Amino acid sequence: MSSMNPKVDEYIGKVLKWQGEMIVLRKILLDCGLTEELKWGKPCYISQGKNIVLIQAFKAYFALLFFKGYLLKDTAGILVKMGENTEVGRQIRFAGVAEIVKLEPILKDYIQEAIGVERDTK
Repeated sequence: MSSMNPKVDEYIGKVLKWQGEMIVLRKILLDCGLTEELKWGKPCYISQGKNIVLIQAFKAYFALLFFKGYLLKDTAGILVKMGENTEVGRQIRFAGVAEIVKLEPILKDYIQEAIGVERDTK
């Protein structure tokens, strides 16, 4: 497991909604060997200097944004295009911790695929 960034600790400590979801998802991301940073005011997870995913909290849902999600196979059919003008990024949206736990093996597969996509694209 990668080490935790104190800036992300502070961010999660201040979050009022989705805190439990962030803690569970954070562990999954760190278990995948990603480095965490705070970028654009949100927890961002990186591999070899490349942005892989970003944790996003919204009013109605909590999301994991894949920066190059359009290149993922999405075999489970869980990636969502964020808006009609969005071309590259894709989200997986969650409504609670149980959903994240249930999807953990699939999330790890998607994260590993996203790391590979970043490594293979120039």
